[in-house]
Amino acid sequence: MKAGLAAGLGLLAFGATLMVTPAAMAQRDERIVVTGSRIDRDGGSIPVISMRVPAEFVIFMIEVETTTRSVDARAVELEKAFNAIRDKVKRTPGMTLEVGDAFTAIPIETVAVREIIEPDEEDNLRSEIRLVLTSEVKAGDTFEKIRARIDQFVKELPQQGRTEIVIGPNQFMGVNDPMKHREALLRKIAADTELLQSLFGRGATGPAGLSLTGLEGRVQSRPVAPLVLELYLNYDLSLQQGAGR
Repeated sequence: MKAGLAAGLGLLAFGATLMVTPAAMAQRDERIVVTGSRIDRDGGSIPVISMRVPAEFVIFMIEVETTTRSVDARAVELEKAFNAIRDKVKRTPGMTLEVGDAFTAIPIETVAVREIIEPDEEDNLRSEIRLVLTSEVKAGDTFEKIRARIDQFVKELPQQGRTEIVIGPNQFMGVNDPMKHREALLRKIAADTELLQSLFGRGATGPAGLSLTGLEGRVQSRPVAPLVLELYLNYDLSLQQGAGR
């Protein structure tokens, strides 16, 4: 069996400590999804103006695998396990199921189970299905509470032959519809530029010139704490005294 419930962390690390780095980031289905391995405390090249928001969902990678000798029997076991997971997700408020990985997942309604069964990369006598289980963040949730729900969810699934269900070591978190935060970010940036102009608005040679670029880009994010994302627009600002009219 592969390494199972490692407290390693993809965007979120489970366990007593959460470590997150400058985020690898994806815009997927009007969502932002981030992952990392340690906290980026100084923000690196992150613009000065940003905002912190709570995560709205956490993604877990689930591998369903079996070592039954017969290829056909493995397919039958995996199909039964998949159906059990799918049916349980449908009965569980706040959870969704997809096929693939955190950044390239496919709706389960668009695939046939036999099409998503693949040989294990490390053992050709093992077959597996890779699933994406997403849990919404509820009021009062902590990362530990969400992980406990996922662990209990998997524990309650019926055993299908020799199948094993492994929760991957990396987790991911994100927000839905990041564009809903765009106006708030722009207003914060505008307030900052007004402050700069009031402080440096006129030099000995005339008014200051101010240039802003990059505001047309998408909202981006990085993880800064368990279940907390920092959102920002990747803009550049330059202020040059005496450059105005």
